[in-house]
Amino acid sequence: MITFEDVSKQYPDGTVAVSGLNFVAPSGKLTVLVGPSGCGKTTTMRMINRLVDPTGGRVLVGDQDTQTTDRVALRRRIGYVIQGAGLFPHRTALDNVAAFPRLLGASKKAARESAMELLTRVGLTERHARRYPWQLSGGQQQRVGVARALATDPPFLLMDEPFSAVDPIVRNQLQDEFLRLQQELSKTIVMVTHDIDEALKLGDYVAVMREGGHLAQFATPEELLTRPADQFVADFIGNGRGYRSLQFHRWAHVIDTEWEEPVPVGGIPGRDDSVVVDVGGKPLGWVRSSGGAGTAVGVADIDVSGTVARESSSLRELFDAALSSPTGRALIAGDDGRYKGTVRLAAVSAAMETLKAPVA
Repeated sequence: MITFEDVSKQYPDGTVAVSGLNFVAPSGKLTVLVGPSGCGKTTTMRMINRLVDPTGGRVLVGDQDTQTTDRVALRRRIGYVIQGAGLFPHRTALDNVAAFPRLLGASKKAARESAMELLTRVGLTERHARRYPWQLSGGQQQRVGVARALATDPPFLLMDEPFSAVDPIVRNQLQDEFLRLQQELSKTIVMVTHDIDEALKLGDYVAVMREGGHLAQFATPEELLTRPADQFVADFIGNGRGYRSLQFHRWAHVIDTEWEEPVPVGGIPGRDDSVVVDVGGKPLGWVRSSGGAGTAVGVADIDVSGTVARESSSLRELFDAALSSPTGRALIAGDDGRYKGTVRLAAVSAAMETLKAPVA
């Protein structure tokens, strides 16, 4: 774990970046620091690996006070991922990841083998491994940055807005991939972001900071959404708290899917709002009402305006699928991507009502 005990940081000009900070980032969990610009979240994170030294209080990494620990020895235990990856431009992706193990004495062969395993774990291939940073997309560079931070298998990991420099679609993919990776590795992670939605999605715990480096609330994402500590936290989280809190509730055990016989592309639907699937059974959308039954379904005849919910997904994802569907029925796919059935909006609404039902 990483512990902050009454930690403060004041610069020579009198500027107070962090003031009286107390919290514990638990072992094996991802703790996110979030807050408005200038609230001290990056300074707070940098005090962990002594890129910044506190002027008061103690920061403990494990049970060691960072101020009594050699900087080099400390940083060898801590991986560091920054915005834009910060890769060595003259080295391939593979050699970027292998660089630190080589510095620590690993053989070239062993370091490269380990680096390739890590690149594979973050979703890259041998083709990507041979490329230089300028030959990779922003998302691919960030994956290399994560792999490099993990190359020495550090127990602790710091991440400074790691996904902010890529477009929203790639950012969402990187977030999902990182959550999967963290489930496998269970590192103790402290991450900085300015995006409250990212904090709520990724964090096991979230530290909301206010101007002057004060801690406004330290809680789980669900607690932040349902029980904000004060008006500052409520305003910072913003509107839609009730909708966003649905992400913490799974629906599969309380709502049954209804089977509706799908029609493959090129097939003839039995009704004018039939479910359409591809040759592998993946749901694509609905037959457009203008197409009508009795006519073979082409790609142009598919209404793709609705999203698709997975069986293992949250009530939020199911609600979105039902609400966005042109038929009012959510399309459901299994975790293998294949069509599983539909759920009516009325059933979703009934399930949401039970969440607010008073306890007897």
